[in-house]
Amino acid sequence: MDTTAQVDLFFARKPRQWALFEALRTALCEAHPQTQLRVMKTCIALVDPKPYCYVSSPRPAMANGKPDEALLLTISLRQRMDHPRFAMVVPISARRFTVHMVISREEEIDGELLALIGLSHQG
Repeated sequence: MDTTAQVDLFFARKPRQWALFEALRTALCEAHPQTQLRVMKTCIALVDPKPYCYVSSPRPAMANGKPDEALLLTISLRQRMDHPRFAMVVPISARRFTVHMVISREEEIDGELLALIGLSHQG
């Protein structure tokens, strides 16, 4: 099955999530043209050449009770940061932090979000 079909299947019956993902994918592929998608059972990884952003469905509590209308973005950072867009920051080691962000509108896919994801892309 090709990647497009895998993405369609991943977002089956979730048109709002699919639209958000497509807007995010477009923005990230413009910023990082070598980006490829790796569709897995519970998430989609954006890879260039290693995964720098994971997209999945948020838990209802993280998405104001509407998980089918939002996306959970997961990135990795080398240092701890606090930011209003971060829903959760999980320390993995002294030099690695996993960050979760929830987006529910296309307007949230802006330069600020792309810069935060860019920090993960840098490694």
